[in-house]
Amino acid sequence: MAAVFLLAACEAARPEANLPSGAQKVAVFEGGEVTQGQVQEQLELLGQQSGLGEITPDSPQYQSAIAQIMPRLVTQEIAQAYAREHGITVTERDVEREIERIKDQLVRQARSQGQDLEREEAFRQALEQAGITEAQLREQIREQLPVQEVQERVAGDVRPTERQVRDYYEENKDTQFTNPAQRCVRHILFNPDQRERAEEVKRRLEEGADFAELAREYSQDPGSRDDGGDLGCIGRGETVPNFEEAAFGAEEGEIVGPVKTQFGYHIIRVYDVREESTDPLSEVEDRIREQLSATRQAEEFQRWVERQEERRNIRYLPGYDPNPSSGE
Repeated sequence: MAAVFLLAACEAARPEANLPSGAQKVAVFEGGEVTQGQVQEQLELLGQQSGLGEITPDSPQYQSAIAQIMPRLVTQEIAQAYAREHGITVTERDVEREIERIKDQLVRQARSQGQDLEREEAFRQALEQAGITEAQLREQIREQLPVQEVQERVAGDVRPTERQVRDYYEENKDTQFTNPAQRCVRHILFNPDQRERAEEVKRRLEEGADFAELAREYSQDPGSRDDGGDLGCIGRGETVPNFEEAAFGAEEGEIVGPVKTQFGYHIIRVYDVREESTDPLSEVEDRIREQLSATRQAEEFQRWVERQEERRNIRYLPGYDPNPSSGE
């Protein structure tokens, strides 16, 4: 590796400020560069995702945005340079595998939150929430997979010991591995002037009427009406106090109400009671091991990048150095 990065008295080219907009080099190093176009693309993405809109050099957030964007771009380009030098490539099959992995992960997350979503629907919703297209995601994956491979190579063996896994579990058991109590509920919402109708519907339910059918017929909650009034599983602090008190005070299968809130009157049916529980170590140790490995790998990779910046003699165009106090 030392031979690959030896500068051999060759200084990196200097950043260029007189090229057409987008093509000008705002950071250069032995083996690669960052262009103004790449920075602009990231500024646009940051503006969209943060809700700040267009971020220009006149924006008050511009310098903080540059300080956030440049280290990421430099890291990516240094890793890409290393990948080229060591024959690390990405195929479309690799990209497709990563897309499928992402879809599987999204489905697991959705189902853990009580959502019954198909893979494609979960994927579509995630893209919308991120504000990107599938084509943009694929391009990001093409850029990131070589970086991941480089990270794994340069970080070495960072697997935690069994003792480290156990210690992490004990230290974080109450915050990360304890599942709060939940109540899974359906409700029928009536307007504030419909108390008598709410009581009538409750009597019908107690006589055996189908809750979901009556919710679709009477509920004034457009968000849950078509789902038969199903709100999924809620924890404490996730709904208004009166509703929460009624839901958590009911037994499984019990119908309660009318419960008055600021929204009107609710008839509530608790269809599942989930008490607070703690995941045993045997169920989460693989996740802990992956998390600890990823953290240590990222730390080792960052130290490697810092050494690479020095070895590759990185230079910044004025205004683009993320650490201007260190000199340009």
